[in-house]
Amino acid sequence: MKRKNHGRQAPIPASANKVAKTVIAGTIGLSLLQVPIWAGATPASVSESGTGIAKEAKAANSAAANPAPGEKAKISKEEAAKKMVALFPVLNEAKLEDASYTEGTDNSFNESVWMLTWTITRGNSTYSFSASVDGMTGDVLNFYQPEYVSNESKAYYPPEISQEQAEKAAKAFIVQAASSIKADDLVPQEGVNNGNQSLFGQVVYNFSYSAKVNGIPSDGENIQIGVDGKGRIFSYNRMSTSKSYPSANPKISSSDALESFKKDLSLGLAYVQFNDYYNPARSKKDWRLAYIPAPSITMTDANTGKRFNPLQNSEQTVPKALEYTALPSGSASFKAHQGNTLTSKEVLQLYPDLVPSSKDYSLSSSLTNYWMDSGKQVWSLNWYKKSALGMSGDSVYMMVDAGTGQLISYNINELPAYAKEADNAKPSPITDAKSNAPGMSASEAQKKAFDLAGRYYPEAAKALKLSNDSSTDQANGKTVHRFVFQQFYKDLPVYNQQVSLVLDGSGKLLSYNANLPLTGDDRQKLDALTAKIKPEDAAKTYREALGAQLIYASTGGYYVESKFAEPRILLAYAPTFNGDRRLPFINAVTGKNEFYGYFGTQNGGADPAANLPSDAVGHGAGKELATLLEYGVIAPESDGLLHPDKEITYGDLLAMIAKGVSPTQSYYDPGRLGKQFKDVPADSPYAEAVQMFADRGWLRNTSGELHPEQKLTRDKLAETIVNVLRYDKLSAFYESDPQILALADAQAIQHKGAVKQAIQLGLMSAKDGKFEPARPVTKAEAAQVLVLLAQIQGKVDSPVAGY
Repeated sequence: MKRKNHGRQAPIPASANKVAKTVIAGTIGLSLLQVPIWAGATPASVSESGTGIAKEAKAANSAAANPAPGEKAKISKEEAAKKMVALFPVLNEAKLEDASYTEGTDNSFNESVWMLTWTITRGNSTYSFSASVDGMTGDVLNFYQPEYVSNESKAYYPPEISQEQAEKAAKAFIVQAASSIKADDLVPQEGVNNGNQSLFGQVVYNFSYSAKVNGIPSDGENIQIGVDGKGRIFSYNRMSTSKSYPSANPKISSSDALESFKKDLSLGLAYVQFNDYYNPARSKKDWRLAYIPAPSITMTDANTGKRFNPLQNSEQTVPKALEYTALPSGSASFKAHQGNTLTSKEVLQLYPDLVPSSKDYSLSSSLTNYWMDSGKQVWSLNWYKKSALGMSGDSVYMMVDAGTGQLISYNINELPAYAKEADNAKPSPITDAKSNAPGMSASEAQKKAFDLAGRYYPEAAKALKLSNDSSTDQANGKTVHRFVFQQFYKDLPVYNQQVSLVLDGSGKLLSYNANLPLTGDDRQKLDALTAKIKPEDAAKTYREALGAQLIYASTGGYYVESKFAEPRILLAYAPTFNGDRRLPFINAVTGKNEFYGYFGTQNGGADPAANLPSDAVGHGAGKELATLLEYGVIAPESDGLLHPDKEITYGDLLAMIAKGVSPTQSYYDPGRLGKQFKDVPADSPYAEAVQMFADRGWLRNTSGELHPEQKLTRDKLAETIVNVLRYDKLSAFYESDPQILALADAQAIQHKGAVKQAIQLGLMSAKDGKFEPARPVTKAEAAQVLVLLAQIQGKVDSPVAGY
């Protein structure tokens, strides 16, 4: 079963003339994330007001109904708007305010696009939202319906339609929205994260597809569509990256490609941190020992047999085996700052050679909590200059640990060549000043890279080794030296932990990105891990599951170290594992296949009930526990079990409800953690949940202490649920309710009104004339209450996920 994603989906930006892809490089991880740049010449465009559209609607056949710049469009704006209204009923309530037309200057992506803007008025507020339509074909490219624009009731758990029914509706809709696509041409994209599951939010099914071209799945044709729990389409986005495709006949057979994958497979033992990839600062670190493909298995060109990574510069070679070189003895050594938090002025004094000397640059600085570690403060320093058009031009960015002075990030960001030409910008004094300087040899560049790594990274000689995934490339006629230093702990690499730096031909630093060193707690956890699975067994498992799938691979369309990689479509073989293009790790302790969080769910998108830990299978609350597991409200403990009959604490309940509202809790400012109660410091496992409860007014405790570690009682559970539903004032009227007073243990109930309402709502019950207010609540019992709470979201005045 495919993974079911529930929750809110952020608006998807409209299609553009060029697609930006994140550039990813690294030895055993994904550390070098560069800012994507939209490429291509500035398109010609024209905008027409809503008043003009209303007048011209009476003369749809007139020349004015078609766009003025160019003659490419075959679809008028009226035809585009009519199709949108037919597909999305909510637009019947809206007013078309504006239509703008855009033509691209090359034949990649959409040559002709209509951008349509509607408004909807609710009371004294007017909301605006846009959509886009292909001016050549009439195919819908983009639409997103915000929650607030419709008067229709929301879809809450449990959904009215199943995932299978939702997918059937999605495919039927795609065929209507994209006339060139057939339902049989849609290939599901496994592991794509299209929104966060939310137990208490609206039920949403998100589907991602690639479309077949010439009968072959293409990574250059992508469609994302959202269907709510009532079967309504609320979002749609289509992106095409090329209109020119090579022949579908490969020169290399799939069996030869598969044999190559198996031959080149090399599994290495590494430490992997399986915390929440998207919110590392707010997640408990879950270190594991795993066998991972090192280097990763890359695609094979189906015509040449050459291996390539579609997210890297095509000129960069992919090493067949990873090799490491230790830093030479006598290398420079980083000296950590001692004492009070560094000031921005002191940071500048630590790195004077990285500060731009030109007076054309303005400096802005800020001291904030580090997104990767809420316990760290960092200085963010940004030097920038305005371009001739008044927009942001070339810039330099630096991030430094405000406590130790460690350099975390440094990047010189230049406007791409096409933007400078359009802006009549002068050559950048940052990099162009030395463009004619004598070139630095590869060996000299490596020597400098060793020196910089030693100077900037704590105990670099002990923690880092240079990887052969480094290279010397030519970019726009200039030499660029790339270096990747892999972090090690003792003799094993730490996955996704690298230091990457780039030097230009003269040896000037263009970019530097590093992770923080391991903490003492990290090292202690790593020391406790011991491999139980033999490497030969892991390799056998992997080889038996490997496959080779013929696809059209999309590469390019982004900048790599200031060089634009032209977008291309290649016929290629992609490696698969049991038919899935996501390649897992093999847990060296349990032998299970696990997916790293960046690529999707760790259970591989399988049915949550099928992955229910053994101690919950057959349990009376097994169904509810599986639901909470699916929505990320609970997770197995370090032993892989749920322990359903374990008594939980008050803080555990707060954490479960918080995750039911927002599984990632990504909107929290870590700088505010630990400020609500004396006994809930910032590093408390309950800090995030307590902050959310405090922000929403769900806590009535004003004593300065919360006592989250106390056992959760049934009385406290009832009070908490009623506060979350904002019925706490109403519950005061039920303090003397006859039904509650008739209970044998009524005198022991501290929150009689809350208990009355919890019973009245069907969330809790009395048994044999007793409520047992002081009895501790187990994880299974809490799960049953929370699932019942989710089921009444559409029937209460204040849904839990709302405000």
